[in-house]
Amino acid sequence: MQDHNARRNTSLGYRVSRLYRLNSCLLDRWLSEHDLCSGQIPYIMATVEKAGQTQEQLSAYIRVCPAATTRMLKNMESAGLVRRKENPDNRRQNLVHPTAKAKALYSALIPILDQHNEVMLKGFSEEEKVQIRAMLDRIATNVQKQLNGEKDK
Repeated sequence: MQDHNARRNTSLGYRVSRLYRLNSCLLDRWLSEHDLCSGQIPYIMATVEKAGQTQEQLSAYIRVCPAATTRMLKNMESAGLVRRKENPDNRRQNLVHPTAKAKALYSALIPILDQHNEVMLKGFSEEEKVQIRAMLDRIATNVQKQLNGEKDK
């Protein structure tokens, strides 16, 4: 059996997971003055950019499971960040809309996210930045294809 530390040294999954946790901690620190957490970012961005989506559409748009979206929207509704309105075309659905508070926070998020990108890419050349983004896009595509059940050709 391979030593766990040795596996960790070669594991892309470990690195991605570690980076995710580190990024969450950093963003949570910066967002605390706005009473936000990093997990709320994609929901705020998506509801402001595409107001009036169903919960299902929102989940698909930001690529999270519907149960997580339901929990997050409940918390965000309590915090006054979103409101749900009955869909006039389908009364069984609710449409998610940002509040004025969420719209104001959206504007505050942009410089925070820009700063976050600067921190992550500090010391990399422009060419390396392009390469990193391209490689991460390829990795995301591979994972998405697996989720979609697509077979390798």
